[in-house]
Amino acid sequence: MTPNLQELLTTILNSLIDLCRCDGGAVYVLRQKPNGTQVLTFEAMVTRSKGLQSVPKKVQRMEFKVDEFTIVGKTAKTRRFVNQTFTDHIEVLDYKTRNLLSGPLLTPRGELVGVVQLINKGAVPGKPEQTVEFDAHDESLFRSVAGHAALAIENSFLLQEQEGLLQGFVDAFVTAVEARDPVTSGHSKRVADLSMELAYAVNRETTGALAAIKFSDEQLREIQYSAMLHDIGKVSVNESVLNKEKKLYAHELDQIRLRLELIKSQLRYADTQASSIDIRRQLVRLEKAWTEINIANEPTVLPEDVSVALSELGKFQLQLTESETLPLLTEDEIKRLSIKRGSLTDAERREIEKHVTFTYEILRKIPWSRGLRDVPKIAYCHHERMDGSGYPQRLRLDEIPMQGRLMAICDIYDALTADDRPYKRALSHQRAIEIIEMDVKAQKLDQNLFRCFLDSKSYEIVRKISAKGKKAA
Repeated sequence: MTPNLQELLTTILNSLIDLCRCDGGAVYVLRQKPNGTQVLTFEAMVTRSKGLQSVPKKVQRMEFKVDEFTIVGKTAKTRRFVNQTFTDHIEVLDYKTRNLLSGPLLTPRGELVGVVQLINKGAVPGKPEQTVEFDAHDESLFRSVAGHAALAIENSFLLQEQEGLLQGFVDAFVTAVEARDPVTSGHSKRVADLSMELAYAVNRETTGALAAIKFSDEQLREIQYSAMLHDIGKVSVNESVLNKEKKLYAHELDQIRLRLELIKSQLRYADTQASSIDIRRQLVRLEKAWTEINIANEPTVLPEDVSVALSELGKFQLQLTESETLPLLTEDEIKRLSIKRGSLTDAERREIEKHVTFTYEILRKIPWSRGLRDVPKIAYCHHERMDGSGYPQRLRLDEIPMQGRLMAICDIYDALTADDRPYKRALSHQRAIEIIEMDVKAQKLDQNLFRCFLDSKSYEIVRKISAKGKKAA
């Protein structure tokens, strides 16, 4: 139950106590356990003679079945008032109960959501033993107020169900994205954890440029959902591009291997027909070709000598007919193998970058509640950079919301340090920080948020969760 609801129930309970002129009371809420059993739990308690305005810790976990063995259970089962006076005073929590009025909390549709009990009518502060009995007028007063409590509880449950539905939707979408892109499995959750940790750290700032920024509970939820869903647009990206690990696909590499072996075979045959130093020189050169091609195919920084070798290898030809030849490496293959860093061509990179726009288009179609309306906008900004060099909107400085700038740092950090990507080695924490710092100095990333990220050690949340997961396994 939310603190706001508990506060409201306590206020309503105090109103009932005033109207019925009693010493105290309690509100019980009907809950359903995972096994389907319904139980009643304490949600508010007031005892004025004791100065009590909340549920004591020793009874917070108490549960009461909906049956006739307890007064609260009987009230819930029969949905009728129980008005009882005790000749032998019942003592609970060092407090003697002399009379009690127990009534059901029913919604306008007649659904039971809880029970309210009022105790010791007419009790005088300091003299709780002086009481009178509850009567029909008290029951009437009870009904006039109890409906408000029932509605408050029902609305709280509806809100919780809505939150559960939304969380389930978010989890399902993240699962769908990661099913198509297993290489980055867990990335969205880690970025959400990092973003929330950094947002909490910003809220703790008391000096400097971030001191005036305080994310509300609703804004924190926006950050969480935006981070969880920031890559949802990947469901619209070509799967072969999304999962591309190296510059050439496996089947393309197989074709090159076949051409290479055929060219070598032709040269060996030619050498048997007319021995030539030039032919043998070509054969020696081709012995290194497969190694060079495989080195070039890796998504790491391309060595200069390998780049030169690719152009040389492109000159070798496979003789198909007297007038038709096929190069060992086509111009397109040389172009892709010559990519300086990473595995994607410019066209493939543009397609990957479209995932941000797809993310926005998907999220903006969702009827977000009032407190979550900026989720699409925030997720749309996670690849923007403060100098305008980001994508897809090329936003600058204050055009990027603070939540988007915050997420950008967390997204980069996880992408650099993640150890679940076969096409690259995970960078150390220190190296990742150095790379992000270069972007900060280039005024691409927010320097104040980066300082807060470092000072608060927000990055440690991922290590803690990872260590906890390994321990559980």
